[in-house]
Amino acid sequence: MAVKSDVIVKTVLRCEKCGESFSDSFEQCPKCGSRRFEGYTVVNPISRLPMESMLRFVGHVMWLMGTAVCFGFLWNTNTDDATRNWWMVVAGFGILGFSVVSAITLFALGEMLKRIIRVQRRVRAMMDDHSSQGG
Repeated sequence: MAVKSDVIVKTVLRCEKCGESFSDSFEQCPKCGSRRFEGYTVVNPISRLPMESMLRFVGHVMWLMGTAVCFGFLWNTNTDDATRNWWMVVAGFGILGFSVVSAITLFALGEMLKRIIRVQRRVRAMMDDHSSQGG
């Protein structure tokens, strides 16, 4: 195990069948029991976070921050200048609209990524099954 720029990087084995990462002290995958593994792989723990979860998290943050900024702009519409108040309302709802569209886009990207990964796993399982049958 080595530390590089405040990130702990470990050398582990990765199962070819289920994709589980495990210590090189195991002889087989602890999840599925397979003895087929891809050899030593350097794994960064930050890069192992599921990207679809990160996209959903950022989408939620965008939506919440847009709502907070919108309320902030609407809160400041108490002056005697009607033009300034109108521009504050327009800016507040514009930022809210942008944050909602951005959040929806991030949620959609996360869902697409999850489905792509699911399809890739199915294709890999089908190819492994096909190769194990001798075809």
